[in-house]
Amino acid sequence: MHYKETDYRSTSLRILCTASTNAAAELIELSKNGIMDGITAMEYAEYFHGAVLVACQAYAVGTVSDINEIEQSSYKKIELYKYKETDYHKYTYVELINSLANLFKHNEEWSSWPVNETTKTLRYHGINEDTEFPLYTGIKVIIGESNDFRGLCSALEDWRFALLNSRCQNA
Repeated sequence: MHYKETDYRSTSLRILCTASTNAAAELIELSKNGIMDGITAMEYAEYFHGAVLVACQAYAVGTVSDINEIEQSSYKKIELYKYKETDYHKYTYVELINSLANLFKHNEEWSSWPVNETTKTLRYHGINEDTEFPLYTGIKVIIGESNDFRGLCSALEDWRFALLNSRCQNA
């Protein structure tokens, strides 16, 4: 077994997701207690969502790097982001996470929504320039009604595991 097959990124990502889950819950509690309105709480929460998504994006990039080192290959990240075990969706959750992270990082630069892979992926999942809380909306596509951001970790860990398993079987 190659040492890069061990998932060294998972624990720190899960800790960040737990902290962000707790912070978002605290914001909601503040709005329920009348300390701030719900819209303001959601606006603040979007920053926690963005931070988690960028960390998830880094996890995915690291997984691509690991695969390339294990196999001594040079896969492009989007090739591996597209890996899926079923054809249930046109875009994978990893592609959605990547697109949401890009939206968080770059949306202030956009005078209008560009036509690119990021926005195509977002639109496929019902997120566009008029979506009030796009990061929250996108996260809900992945984790459902749960408010626990560790569901994002699970989606990425499952992708990594499946990717490593499929590559080992094809070797």
